[in-house]
Amino acid sequence: MLQNIDDAEMSDTEKNHWRAVGLFFRAFRYYDLITRYGDVMWVDQVMSDSDRDIYLGKRNPRDEVAKNMLDDLLWVEAHIKEEGDGTNTVNVHVVRAVISRFGLFEGTWRKYHGLSDSETYLNACIAASEKLMSSFPGLMSNYDELYNSEDLTVGETTGIILARKYSNSVSGGAHSIGRAIRTSAWYYDLTKNAVESYLCTDGKPIATSDKYDGDDTMYNEFRNRDRRLYYTVMPPYKIIVTGPAATSINNDQWEHTTDPQDREYIDLMKTITTPEGKYLPARNFGGYITSMSPHFRNYPNGQGFIASELGYYYWKYYNRHEDNMDLRASTQNYPLFRMGEILLNYAEAMFEMGKFNQSVADNTINKLRHRVDMPDLKIVEITSDFDPARDQTIDPVLWEIRRERRVELMGDGFRFNDLKRWKKGHYVNDQALGVKVRNSDFENRLTILNDAAGGNVIFFDKPPGWLDKYYLEPIPIQEQILNPDLEQNPGWVDYSTKSP
Repeated sequence: MLQNIDDAEMSDTEKNHWRAVGLFFRAFRYYDLITRYGDVMWVDQVMSDSDRDIYLGKRNPRDEVAKNMLDDLLWVEAHIKEEGDGTNTVNVHVVRAVISRFGLFEGTWRKYHGLSDSETYLNACIAASEKLMSSFPGLMSNYDELYNSEDLTVGETTGIILARKYSNSVSGGAHSIGRAIRTSAWYYDLTKNAVESYLCTDGKPIATSDKYDGDDTMYNEFRNRDRRLYYTVMPPYKIIVTGPAATSINNDQWEHTTDPQDREYIDLMKTITTPEGKYLPARNFGGYITSMSPHFRNYPNGQGFIASELGYYYWKYYNRHEDNMDLRASTQNYPLFRMGEILLNYAEAMFEMGKFNQSVADNTINKLRHRVDMPDLKIVEITSDFDPARDQTIDPVLWEIRRERRVELMGDGFRFNDLKRWKKGHYVNDQALGVKVRNSDFENRLTILNDAAGGNVIFFDKPPGWLDKYYLEPIPIQEQILNPDLEQNPGWVDYSTKSP
């Protein structure tokens, strides 16, 4: 493509723009490769079948690849059309979003894995993020609508930089997540550890908040919490379904139980979501009502859909657009780059550079909190005993910055790379715990920690434990067979030295 641009009859500005688009996608692909494998082969020319010395060569050092990526992205930023080729296309803002993401990853990876020059990448993250913060001063007012809008508008007031659009009017233009999340095929839960990361409504963690009602029941555990929890995990409720076969499609054919707590979150969701958003009780793709949450796969209570292993059912993409939906035609949009991530990148990079202060907190974390009615993060209040559950090797303020990132981006695909760049892979060593229950309430069908009659639900065995080699993935066997000069990453079997 880049070679053909040089031959095209277009202005130098146009040529530079299209060269920038090509370099952008190359750098974005290299971002994925470098996060997975570290050292990777750097290719900066069009290859032919005769270029065996290139495609059968050795991997280039991470330092070289990362520098080339950053140089390319900065060139792209300077030469791509500011607004791209129309609405919702790759433009200068998208490029800056990638610089922000890559700069934070590479900068912190270098810092915590003992490599040099972390500041170059952190400063690149800061510079790109500041430009985006100027161009996109607003945020969507409702967190839930980020993931459940039929038309996710890109712009300075929404904080959406680039979105993936879907439409039923285009062949293959829809997706199935809205249907899958309402079936028996959805195998996504949060763990208790993840749920406990959400602050209480007074801005304090569960260990020190007077608002926390304990975890004896899911009702207590969810009370007075950051509302992003309710948008991410289906809150607890219980109803009496009165329709035919106890699975009526008619919204009116159910009634509340006599226990007031069974309706607490049904009523709450009506106050914090839109009519097309997350109402309770939940319904499957055909409109059939689910009688309770938590609703366990091992105790489906006659309803096999919308069931979970641990009780913390991940329903971030659930919405009322999908009631009685036809086939798999979900059209809710998805934010590819948004200011929520950029603000968090900036806050973390500023801390790592020793520049995080109350002004930075107000312009980043507190902006995110305001749209979910959470109190401000006030640095003077974040003392060493603010959260007794903190990893004691982490500065208390940095711990809160990382907490905010975890909560805001929960389920968005960042967490594993975050743990890798922080060199905190061992966080995954704990057994995944679920909701605390009395097993007798579920006919003793659930597996409870330590085989107790009551306690936390478990479904998975305790992990075998993190190994440092997991920070980098192994070079695939087939790639080493094709190219014996591809040396294996540390700790993995090196098939380039083995006989076929």
